[in-house]
Amino acid sequence: MRPNFVLLFLLNSLLLQLTISVSIGQDAASGQSGSDILDLLLRKTPQPNYDAPVPTQISGRVLLHAPAGILGAEGISVTDGYTVVATDAEGTYTLKPNQHAVFIYITRPAEHDVLGSWYKPLAVSVDFELKPVPVDEDEYIFVHVTDTHVSQNRRSLMGLSRFVREVNALTPQPRFVVNSGDLLNLNKALLSTPAAGQADFRNYVGIMNHLAMPHYNVSGDHTDSSYRLDKFPRGDHRCGKPLYWEHLGPHFFSFEYGRIHFVSVDFGYHLGKRQLSVNGKDLQYPTNQVQPMHAEWMRQDMEHRSAGTFVVTTSEADLGEHCPDFAPMAAQHDIRLQLTGDIHVVSQKMRSVPYRTGGALAGCWWNPKAEQLCPDLSPQGYLIYRVKGEKLEQFYKGLGQRVAIVSHRVGAPLHGQIDLKAHLVQPRPNETLEYSLNGTDWVPMTQVARPFYRTVYQATVDSTSLPDGLLTFRVRSSSGEIRTREFVVANDRNQSPIQAGALLSFSVGTESGWTTHKAPDSRVDVVFNGVVVGMLDPDARREYSFMIPAAGLRKANVLEFRFADPNDGMSLGSPVLTVQETVIRDPRDVALRRVRTAHWGDAAVEWGGFIAGNAAPPDETPFHRRQNVFCFVLDSTS
Repeated sequence: MRPNFVLLFLLNSLLLQLTISVSIGQDAASGQSGSDILDLLLRKTPQPNYDAPVPTQISGRVLLHAPAGILGAEGISVTDGYTVVATDAEGTYTLKPNQHAVFIYITRPAEHDVLGSWYKPLAVSVDFELKPVPVDEDEYIFVHVTDTHVSQNRRSLMGLSRFVREVNALTPQPRFVVNSGDLLNLNKALLSTPAAGQADFRNYVGIMNHLAMPHYNVSGDHTDSSYRLDKFPRGDHRCGKPLYWEHLGPHFFSFEYGRIHFVSVDFGYHLGKRQLSVNGKDLQYPTNQVQPMHAEWMRQDMEHRSAGTFVVTTSEADLGEHCPDFAPMAAQHDIRLQLTGDIHVVSQKMRSVPYRTGGALAGCWWNPKAEQLCPDLSPQGYLIYRVKGEKLEQFYKGLGQRVAIVSHRVGAPLHGQIDLKAHLVQPRPNETLEYSLNGTDWVPMTQVARPFYRTVYQATVDSTSLPDGLLTFRVRSSSGEIRTREFVVANDRNQSPIQAGALLSFSVGTESGWTTHKAPDSRVDVVFNGVVVGMLDPDARREYSFMIPAAGLRKANVLEFRFADPNDGMSLGSPVLTVQETVIRDPRDVALRRVRTAHWGDAAVEWGGFIAGNAAPPDETPFHRRQNVFCFVLDSTS
């Protein structure tokens, strides 16, 4: 049976959230249960006038407070979320609003800030005001956070507060923050009460308002609420959005900064067309597809972008999958990158429009057994970007972490001389990094680079001086922060401590519902400790088993897949080595399974697997990681 990711994610998170919420009481629900949670900073925001008739026409001016006086601002985009118009030379505009509109608003132009609010309730006459900014926008920093999943869970409030404090403390300070979805942890089927939605929104907005810079938000399907269902029932494309409007404003919008035109897209619609059966109950889940009126808004918005700008979108997931005709739209309007979230992993996908997923600030707030990790073993955290003209560079920062090991994945085999790297974010005066191979003796690391916000250090390790087997590599800052990562020393030296053969087994291309599964297109050699022990059949999706004689085993064993076609690839289940009825798994596989079950329960332990080779798709998901080399470490107790 195909597991449903969103459904199981929802059920586990709601159950754990309920347990935690009952224990923390009303103080945590208000966001004021101690200095580790910021007091809620709530501001008055423009509110929709749901009962007022939509004007037949809206006109007004966009005024610029320039050194020469107050002038009309020309070429500023004004929209009701359905139609986009531009102001003339006098800064005036006229717009005939859609009958479904709730706001009138503008696109922030580069090198200007909006005085007052950038969105306002509908009225016959609506004006906006701008002022020039005194800072250079050709080079700047911004933060991409996603999947904050804020609720009344104390850990989520503590984590979001820590995020706000960290971002405010960065030097130079980021210019803005974008959140690409799932701000809250509400029920996707709109089962959470309006009161729960109000409380969660107050917590999110009240903490984020402590940021020293603007924050721009995409809703995401965990943020929609049952509030005002009587006015906007299922089938109305505005269903589920009023709480977002009342706290954060329009849910389709754009702004410009430097040479980038950012477009925020919310593709979740509660149209009553997607029904799922949960515990015998039929629930209505959102239709995750941009509807025609909003696809048209996107086209108009990008047509009106300032000359010389290119487009970066923010959305919960890849708009190539969730927006009709996105590829031709992207080609016409120079969309170069998508900032996404949803799947709680750090990954970049090269598509006609590349997209980068930003991990998850939440990690898994609701279950401490997840060890503050995302399902790809990334720490809960966020991306930090530097923009220089048209160039973007970024790195992922773990929440509460300044030290990170940035080379060689968990469980990677080490042989010969290896360069291992780590970075230190916002280093303090005279602060350095050192490493240890045994947890006792510490050796200074060598500084090798100074990218933005960080110092990168390197340790050159001769793995032949170490015994084959598991190695815990430790990095420590002089201020005391320690990070560890487990590797496998595999120099093909030590014989197996067990005088018996083993069975190597795995599946290829088995369908699980999480990615586009495939078998290899051509021959693949199965290489175990440098010896070909078998071949995989082209176009065959099946189970494989290979006997490994005792003489072919080592203490640290390495499995590789050698593709005849370098562009070939396949999906496979978790490879296992069975020795005397004991199942041995790759160290990274063990860690992934542990964190995955903490996120989604014991049933998730066998979900997914790996992707070997270079074919794309299949894609990485929360349950499938790219990996072509696997290690199996034996000891006398195996």
